[in-house]
Amino acid sequence: MSILLVVVCLILSACAPAPSANSDDPGEPLPPDSVAVVARRETLIPELMAEARVPGLQIALIRDGRVVTEKGYGVTGGPDGATVDADTIFEAASLTKPVFAYAVMKMVDQGLVDLDRPVIEYLPREEVEQVLGHALDADGFRADWFKTITARHILSHSAGLPHGEGGEVTPIFFEPGSDWKYSAEGYMFLQRAIERLAGEPLDAIIDASVLQPLGMVRSSMVWRDDLEAKMARGHSVYGNVSEIRKRSEPTAAASLYTTAGDYARFVIGVIDGAGLDPGTHREMLDWVVDMSDDGSVGWSLGFGLQRDDEGMDFWQWGDFGIFRSYVIASANDRSGVVYLTNSFNGLALCDELVRATFGRPPLGCLELEYQPPDSLFYSLFWTAKDEGVDALAERLPSAVETDPEFFDSERISGMAGIFDDEKMYDEAAVFHRYNLERRPDSGEVIFNMAQHHLLTGDFERAEELFSASLTAAEEPVDADRVEWIMGYLRAMRAPVQIDEAELRVMAGDYGPRHLRVRDGRLFYSRDTVDISAQRPLLAQAPDIFVLEGVTYFKLQIVLDEKGEPIKLVGLYEDGRRDVSPRDG
Repeated sequence: MSILLVVVCLILSACAPAPSANSDDPGEPLPPDSVAVVARRETLIPELMAEARVPGLQIALIRDGRVVTEKGYGVTGGPDGATVDADTIFEAASLTKPVFAYAVMKMVDQGLVDLDRPVIEYLPREEVEQVLGHALDADGFRADWFKTITARHILSHSAGLPHGEGGEVTPIFFEPGSDWKYSAEGYMFLQRAIERLAGEPLDAIIDASVLQPLGMVRSSMVWRDDLEAKMARGHSVYGNVSEIRKRSEPTAAASLYTTAGDYARFVIGVIDGAGLDPGTHREMLDWVVDMSDDGSVGWSLGFGLQRDDEGMDFWQWGDFGIFRSYVIASANDRSGVVYLTNSFNGLALCDELVRATFGRPPLGCLELEYQPPDSLFYSLFWTAKDEGVDALAERLPSAVETDPEFFDSERISGMAGIFDDEKMYDEAAVFHRYNLERRPDSGEVIFNMAQHHLLTGDFERAEELFSASLTAAEEPVDADRVEWIMGYLRAMRAPVQIDEAELRVMAGDYGPRHLRVRDGRLFYSRDTVDISAQRPLLAQAPDIFVLEGVTYFKLQIVLDEKGEPIKLVGLYEDGRRDVSPRDG
């Protein structure tokens, strides 16, 4: 696209929906660097996408408090080969969290929420215990700390709540307000209180308080059928396409569907403090807690913050595995950039893309250690794909030797897990074996190798290693964790047999969860009844089922005294539980 064409595109209103085509639209004369930014972007983004193997990307630029560019690159991953344009819908992942925080701040202005009142005081005890998965007075639980957690703590990720970790009781990692630890669970706990206070589900709250006022007409907190025609599909590290995740329940942590242009309109609302009292607006973007050791990166009430000699910017990253994205903006400069991708590799672009389009480094992304496409991290993935498992085995040791701090045992296990997820088991074994050779006495490393053997179907070897992980000299694995995975192994080896008539009694709809019977087997799906999304269940016990290839989740079917199913309970390896009552 020529610079002349760029500067004569159709005019956009700052808060109006974008036209359906890609748009570079200056409207009023742009700041001096904006034409150069647009021209450089036209060559830079396709180059970066090719290097990082990102199939599709969408970007929106903010200048002088207006959306001046909304544009797409690459493909959506849909069956029709559609290209990404300004209307393509992406999963926002954790970009949802600031939207939720903004709605909470509006409720602060309405007098419904006190940022410094313990959240537990807004909810009945039984609901709190349902969220925790155990009693408030359970042995080992820091109820004294939990009872002090406020909305301010949760929004700034300073509550000490878990982010996927678990155990017999919910861990709280530090006294609330004394440190920083990212927590999706915290946001979902606060969501319970917000929904009770408002008397509405979160999607209705967000729609009325954020999406509609800011003109975000292509955004939704839950799935709508009209999104499907323009929905991007997520892609794995190697570009394998996933089916659309159609979320029927809103979550404060990650359920937003949106476009870069819509999200940019939200960012402008944050810059302007639209709908907020001036004091509340300032408080939302005030520095609450340090995230980095040097104090350059921290957190506000909803957004990450970064500060350097040029001032302070707010930011957030989105990472739901196959959708990775970033936003950064300056309230002082009234400028920013939002980019969304449909790829595991999407944050590999972050550093160079943000520098080129925003003019400053993304300190948050760098603190989180997302790697660029030419890093050793990605070179190992490309080696495996392009040159094979022998070349991978040859290069892994030299990569670790080059950067031993980055390639620690946990990182190597994580990379092995990515290959296991891709069903590239020979490549995964390279990482597992390397870890085990370096740390033969580590229970964690032994346990990870056992999981690998479990996924490959070598149940005997898996069982041996799971048992060995219990008595390892270093990092012995908790017995409950081993028993959990052994239950999965037993279900895979010899599932409990249940009569088809009983299975048909269990089948039905349970909110977002659905059970169906086909060919004498029970099938499970969530957020859709599409037959292609239904996965076979294996019975570990008459009322507990596992999904093949999914070791962290089990499904319990709860019956009443008459033997009629009344609810499904999702059981998670980390101790979390969620309940879906049967419809009707």
